[in-house]
Amino acid sequence: MGGLEARPKAPHARVPVPPEAKAPPLTYVESQMMSWWRDPIVKDGSTGKVAFGYMWGPVGIVDAEGRVGGEVPKPGSRWGTPSDPARPEPSVRRTPYSIAGLVHLLALAAAVTGTALTWESQPLGVSLATGLAAALAVFGLGLVVSSFLGRTGFGTIFQVVVTAALLAGAVALPEKITTEWTRQTWTPAAVSAVEPRYDLGAGVGTLDLSRLSVPEGTTVTTAVDVGAGKLEVVVPENVVVKLHALVGLGDVQLPGEAADDIDVSPDRDETRTLNPPAGTEPAGTLDLSLEVGLGQVEVTRAAS
Repeated sequence: MGGLEARPKAPHARVPVPPEAKAPPLTYVESQMMSWWRDPIVKDGSTGKVAFGYMWGPVGIVDAEGRVGGEVPKPGSRWGTPSDPARPEPSVRRTPYSIAGLVHLLALAAAVTGTALTWESQPLGVSLATGLAAALAVFGLGLVVSSFLGRTGFGTIFQVVVTAALLAGAVALPEKITTEWTRQTWTPAAVSAVEPRYDLGAGVGTLDLSRLSVPEGTTVTTAVDVGAGKLEVVVPENVVVKLHALVGLGDVQLPGEAADDIDVSPDRDETRTLNPPAGTEPAGTLDLSLEVGLGQVEVTRAAS
């Protein structure tokens, strides 16, 4: 053993140390979803390089080096994607302005013009229907225009409904109702002077038969037609009255009824025989046919 020489030990082979584990790089979307407060705070109190943008903020508020103060993206660029310079910026949509006031003004002017042009030459219903039809046409044209330019609201639709209802009422008016309101009195003094028919368009008509002497056994027949207004008939005290009164909408008052007893209702149809008061000398008969489209029929007896 003494002859054996000691050999130097060979150095141990170094085992390579694996690199330190690192987190995988963040994707662009992940970098945008991170918040700024996760950055380390340096000695001067700042947060250093801001590597991530705001979690809720727009892209572009961070500059190329990751610091706050970058250029804010232009309108039209999407969040998380840079704006495309070749893409045109979206146009600003403006709320269309209202044309309701102008439509109402033109409709009113059309109604007044149409009614005025036919007031003297046409019956009341036709004249009103002309003006209302013109107004309704303007409303319809305004609604069509508002679908392309401007806007109209609920008020315009309501005015269209009201105008259409008024137009239907105007069309329903009898043609005998005129636009001129007059006061007419007929006073025949003899049986031979009594006309078979009296007519009045609109107003107050009075048929005074109080001075009429009807012999016993004689019948005098006449009719009165009033479009709108009041019809007053005064009959002699001693005659028998066979009455047929027809009122489209209104009231019928007969002898013996209180003056304030007014009952307005549609389609009034009264057929009565009115005998003279007891104790009067008998006379002939009056056969009266009275018709009023809109208003009142009043029959009274003359005082002795």
